Amino acid sequence: ALRLSETAYKAGKPNPQTEGRGRLSMDLRRLVAICAALMLAVTLVSPGTASPGIGVGVMQLSPGSEDGQPTAEHNTMYVFGNAGLSSCWSKFNNTDGDSVNYGEKSQGGTATMDVKVTCRMDPVLQDDVRLAESEMIQFRFSVFLGGTWENGQGSCNGDCENLNISLLKGNREVAVKEFDALSDEDNQIVWDLPVTEDLVPWNGSQESLAVEFRMVIKSSTGAAFWNPDDEAIFGLYFTHPDNPPERNATVTFPILNESAVEELEGGGKDKDEQTPGFTAMIGVGGLAAAALLRPKKSEEDE
Repeated sequence: ALRLSETAYKAGKPNPQTEGRGRLSMDLRRLVAICAALMLAVTLVSPGTASPGIGVGVMQLSPGSEDGQPTAEHNTMYVFGNAGLSSCWSKFNNTDGDSVNYGEKSQGGTATMDVKVTCRMDPVLQDDVRLAESEMIQFRFSVFLGGTWENGQGSCNGDCENLNISLLKGNREVAVKEFDALSDEDNQIVWDLPVTEDLVPWNGSQESLAVEFRMVIKSSTGAAFWNPDDEAIFGLYFTHPDNPPERNATVTFPILNESAVEELEGGGKDKDEQTPGFTAMIGVGGLAAAALLRPKKSEEDE
């Protein structure tokens, strides 16, 4: 007679009824563990954990920095001045109680009005600044004009000059643009200047940022027929709460943050440190690979 003990399940031998399900369960657990490890690795190296190279989404109407100095987050320079344009200054903060909303120079008769308005940082630049090469420096101004400034028209005979706006690096002019299509009264000035290699570094000790306006204007008529409506006028709108946003005088710079500067200069951090989570991804990826490649025990070992 067949003994019952010979048909009973023995722990040391594979059970045909449970072996398939057990191996499938182990494979599923391995797969879940691998997927979780890979998801963790991807999260660690997500771009959201890294700092952007330049200020992103900074609105021109933001208050700016408390000390008026430029940063990647506060990268808009605001221009201020007095009513007679005898004084003009700028800083990276949009509030200044000493500034008016509009300044103007005017002159009648036959004399030539030579305009030169230089708006330097006050306070001056204190720390070194680096701009993002090939990004744009954005100039936004609004000017009011009267008279004649185009040579060959009116009383201009080679002695007038269109509006020229310059970017200064300390006392050195590093970029200039002539605007030759302006008209009487209000004009919106838009200038997008690409950052070249020369415009990337700014030395905080001697290369403070500044913007300069130059123009030569004559009144529209001679002295015998002159009236106040024909006088030569140059007016500049400053940054002020009374002005609409399009009339606020600003220059926005693509300033690099500290991390981007360190990477550009090639110092301070190893490659693994510059890539957040890079080492962790290698470690977790290695564990996942080990789990995937680990061989099953042989039936003899079981």
